[in-house]
Order: sequence, then C-alpha cells, then structure tokens
Amino acid sequence: MPPTIIFKKASNWVDRGESPQATVERVLGRFFGRSTTDHAAWLVEHSTIIIGMVEADATEVHVVGYLRALAREIAFPESQVVAIRTTAIALWHVAKAALVRDFAERVLRGEVPVNQPTPDSFSHWMASRLLSPDELARFEHEARGDESDD
Repeated sequence: MPPTIIFKKASNWVDRGESPQATVERVLGRFFGRSTTDHAAWLVEHSTIIIGMVEADATEVHVVGYLRALAREIAFPESQVVAIRTTAIALWHVAKAALVRDFAERVLRGEVPVNQPTPDSFSHWMASRLLSPDELARFEHEARGDESDD
C-alpha cells in the first residue's frame, strides 16, 4: 500500500494534507466578526457542524440556511447578512476540497475501487427498486420496445 502523499513545504493546507477545520474556523470567524481567541469553542462547534454537513452531502444552499440560523441566533446585523451566500459557498468549497483530496488518496492507496460506469441505467435502477416484479417486467418490455424503434 503506497503511503499518503503529503507535501510538507506546500503553500496551502490542502496540499499539506491538513484538516479543513482551521480554515473553516477562520472564514466563519471573519464573517461573523469573532476572533479565534475569544470565541474558540463557538468557532470549533460550528465549523465542525459545517464540515459534517458537507460530508453528509449538504449543498452550499444548506450551508446558507445554517449560517442564516446562526446569524439570527447571535443577532448578527441584517446589513451584514448580504455576504452570507458567498461565505457559504466558500465554506462549502473548503470542506469539499478536503473530502475530495482524502477520497482521492484512498483511491490511490487502493482502499476504494475506482468508480466504474454502471451497466444499469438510472431509470432501470430506480424501477428495480420501486416496482413490483410484474411492473418491472412490463417496464423492461416497454423499454425494449422503445429501443427497437430507433
């Protein structure tokens, strides 16, 4: 198994293999005007939640909703909420960059097979999970009929 490739002298946290935690904390702190010294626990808590949301396939729109809830909770000035979408996009990308990097490294180490195209179409995959056996047979028969019309 090849070792993880980490560039110790790289100029950014992604190439050095670091966690996105500190970067998310910094972006979150800058947006909400909270310093890492005075609000460390708050920043750790909410950056961990945001990273977890992205790991669970949340979109930047979900992160926007979360940031709006935080803004209401801390009575953040409405005039400054304008940049919330941009901040959410930045936070989502920070977390996603680390996830993609970590997954790619696992693939390179052979821990995860490289994605192969599925032989099954999405519509057939869904039908096989939602339809009864009789309904699936009719669906497949109709699909074959459509293919012969080409």
